[in-house]
Amino acid sequence: MLQLPVIQPEPEPPAAAAPKPCCAREEPPHTHELRRLTVCAVLAVVLLAVAMGGMAGHMLPAWLGGHAVANWFDATGLSGRLGNWVQLALATPIVFWGGWPILSGGITGFRRGRPTMFSLIALGVLVAWGVSVVATIAPSLFPDAFRRADGSVEVFFESAGTIVVLVLLGQLLETRARRSTSSAIRALMDLAPHVAERLVGTTGQVETIPLAAVCIGDRLRVKPGGRIPTDAIVMEGATTCDESLLTGEPLPVERGTGDRVLGGAINGFGSIVVAAETVAADSLVARITRLVREAHEQRAPIEQLADRIAAVFVPAVLVIAGLTFVAWAAFGPQPRFALGLLSAVSVLVIACPCALGLATPLAMTVAIGRGARSGILVRSAEAMENLARARTLLFDKTGTITQGKPRIVAAADATGAPLDFAVGPGRSLLQLTAAVEAASEHGLAKAFASAAADAGIEPLACEGVTASIGRGVSGRVQNRAVVVGSEPLLRDRGIAVPPLAGPLATARDGGATLVAAAVDGRFAAWFAIADPPRPEAAGVIARLAADGFGLEVLSGDAQAAVRHVADIVGIRGAAGSLTPQGKTARVAELRATIRAAHPQATVAFVGDGINDAPALAAADVGIAMGSGADVALETADITLLSGGLTAVPRAVRLARATMRTVRQNLFLAFIYNAIAIPIAAGALYPLLGHVTSPMLAAAAMSLSSLSVIANSLRLRTPPTSSPLV
Repeated sequence: MLQLPVIQPEPEPPAAAAPKPCCAREEPPHTHELRRLTVCAVLAVVLLAVAMGGMAGHMLPAWLGGHAVANWFDATGLSGRLGNWVQLALATPIVFWGGWPILSGGITGFRRGRPTMFSLIALGVLVAWGVSVVATIAPSLFPDAFRRADGSVEVFFESAGTIVVLVLLGQLLETRARRSTSSAIRALMDLAPHVAERLVGTTGQVETIPLAAVCIGDRLRVKPGGRIPTDAIVMEGATTCDESLLTGEPLPVERGTGDRVLGGAINGFGSIVVAAETVAADSLVARITRLVREAHEQRAPIEQLADRIAAVFVPAVLVIAGLTFVAWAAFGPQPRFALGLLSAVSVLVIACPCALGLATPLAMTVAIGRGARSGILVRSAEAMENLARARTLLFDKTGTITQGKPRIVAAADATGAPLDFAVGPGRSLLQLTAAVEAASEHGLAKAFASAAADAGIEPLACEGVTASIGRGVSGRVQNRAVVVGSEPLLRDRGIAVPPLAGPLATARDGGATLVAAAVDGRFAAWFAIADPPRPEAAGVIARLAADGFGLEVLSGDAQAAVRHVADIVGIRGAAGSLTPQGKTARVAELRATIRAAHPQATVAFVGDGINDAPALAAADVGIAMGSGADVALETADITLLSGGLTAVPRAVRLARATMRTVRQNLFLAFIYNAIAIPIAAGALYPLLGHVTSPMLAAAAMSLSSLSVIANSLRLRTPPTSSPLV
């Protein structure tokens, strides 16, 4: 959520009109908020044109028609009384219709005795509008020094309207960020089918029932290509299951009688009958859904610096304004009460946190826009701040550190000599094996297809294809018998298989899957298939390590495979065979450890799969690869749409630059108040002989806002001195 001025007061009884808390059903519809902002923004633009047109005309050079514009405003009266009435008509709906949630939230803070920035914003808006109404209706109540040539008095309607529009913009952006939680949970729930086919009795009859009606022990039929209804045990048949969305493992796994299958997994080419092991509410998909929901609900909004300062700043401003009025009324020259009132009003107007309201939202808006142009989608300002304070980065393996696509990483003939797929026997053998595997739906078949495509090999026709579920496939290519599969499959066919040696043994120890091939009844080659690291992974990891980050790989894959990949890319910490709950527990453990040593430090998790969703939600900031599952993208705080892992250090650099700019903006806003408030209270009266005009207070407030805007716009140009370039 964008931070200031998007500040949520605590829940209040229904009678209070406080801004809505972070609960979707209590929020006004998103379209209503957008309509409110659009109407107020249009009115505010017209309001600014009326308020500043005459002044802007005098500032423009003559060749741009500046004097003509100023003369037109003077002639029509828009620079005087008429303009004040027009501004009143424009500002009133902005303040009381568009700004009603702001005003009610500010009143709530005062009523509880704990005023927030919302309270100060509401007070500044009401004071600016109220004084302007008095100046419009009864300008004679003001001293002569505050009147213009036509007897009218300067008004501050444009300040009130601009502040309201800024707050509404922040509220709209915050609402969009909140909606990600429900979207993530819906995506998880969509993994499970809505109905299941249950076998009745021993006759084999099938009835279709709602998923919620499945009971433990029910015999369910799952057709090829269908989703497993719930966690179950295979009773009949054999198949392969694509569990990549649940476990992160890219290769389908063989499942036969007695094996456990996971609800939400995609069944392969075999029809199977399973016995339900859990009801739908206790399946792995349901548990992951609960983890995501709980992680979001337990994450408290980060405490903002502006809120902490508000606890002191708001009461201090009110006290200063009150003391200013009392001091002028008791000791000031005549007219004491008028001068005291105007001085107090000047204090409240000049303290109205217009620049403070811009400090965080504007910096975040510029940074988020720059990130989007670079393929980095940041969901909230909270995520930006958390990433800027991150000290530990955790990575999923499959699809994050690795490419997520099985590849042939090594191949050797019967003598152990490496095969070259570009020329000679290696090319011919790859052409034969790829032709046979083209008829298979097994995940390993894609590795042969990719290798053939990379080598520029044209596919050949294959006849008499026979698949042995979970073991391999055979067929005839160019009248040659080709068998590709596991070592037991070849041995059962009477084919002698030589022992592994050299690079193939090393690849197996690193977690690669070994596939044997035979041609015309004789062993031909070993193929090692694995999911290789991304080309940029090692370089990115080296840069992050050099910058002082703690790094670790978390994966559901085997420990040996995870350790092997971690060693290749240069990460010391590696944990394998983790369930989604295990990943979440590890994230929580590291968060507790690092917070004990560094209370402000955070933990970030980078992942891409359904099984990563709980860890993405549980981390201080979740980062999803853009090529990953939809639920990971919905759950994550930051999504990397392009650049692969190279976008991770770019996102860190952007976050750090953004928070540095926010702190600078807050300093500019508060140092301005520290200097301007005493002047508005009359500190220079002994030297100048007159009090500060509210018009000058408004001008000073505008200059403060301009300084914050200029500083924020610097984020549009990326820094070049960061070690995370």
